[in-house]
Amino acid sequence: MNKTILGYVPEESPIYNTHPATRILFLLIVSLFPMFISAPEWNLLLVVLILILMRYSRIDFSILKLYVPVAVSMGSIILLSYTVFAGNHPEFHELARVLGIRIYYERILDAITVYFRILPMIFIMIYFLSTSRERDIIVAMRSLRIPYAVTYLVAMALRAVGMVIEDFSIVRQAEQARGFDPVGKSIFYKMRKFVMYIIPLFALALRRADEFANALIARGYSFTGLLSNPKRADYVLTHYQAHYWDYLISFVLIVMLVALVVMRYGLGMLSLEGSLTEQLLRAWLLN
Repeated sequence: MNKTILGYVPEESPIYNTHPATRILFLLIVSLFPMFISAPEWNLLLVVLILILMRYSRIDFSILKLYVPVAVSMGSIILLSYTVFAGNHPEFHELARVLGIRIYYERILDAITVYFRILPMIFIMIYFLSTSRERDIIVAMRSLRIPYAVTYLVAMALRAVGMVIEDFSIVRQAEQARGFDPVGKSIFYKMRKFVMYIIPLFALALRRADEFANALIARGYSFTGLLSNPKRADYVLTHYQAHYWDYLISFVLIVMLVALVVMRYGLGMLSLEGSLTEQLLRAWLLN
């Protein structure tokens, strides 16, 4: 595995044979799939397919543990917002009452539906970050003829993210050198410490931004020059050629998206009503 700003990517992978623009298109289109699917079991199937694709792409599954806190915390927030902070709904089926808080069957079902819509998006983003380098994103944007000013802005933003990560590591190492040890501390104490990191990181970010601006001025860059979008030689694009399978994959993705929209809104399929999850949850909680 190779470390990049975005994450860890395998050294060799069959997915590298595809053009970076194809990977960007995959991210954009497949991320829309859960928006048209209400049945949680179909979204769970999409997660399984992404895992199979990750195995095919030779991605180390150990990196998934880095994203487990994100998935768990997001699920907890969704469940709490849909149950504890949902308010009173006399028209719903009340399952229990805890400390005066009414727990409704419909709100639990809604929470499960929303979470299983977000979960595939998380895995799709993990897959993209685990198969794409920063350079691939820039190449994809240039291949799609996105204005140079926008591409330059994204490149600078990616570079800034890498610097922030490095600055965060420096701050942590400085604390450890002064004897700070977070082991055994409560989660609330650690969260407070992370909030306190914002102050030095913000100061370092401002200093980096000033250095960036001075460096650009010293090299003759101007905002008006970037907006004019002059003709530039894209030497980096000569190392990335689109093949017939890139066009085939793009065509299949677009067809799948259109078919999904027709199934959802034209045929009424993939809805929550009558889904396997709804039937099992109703039989478990209401009967």
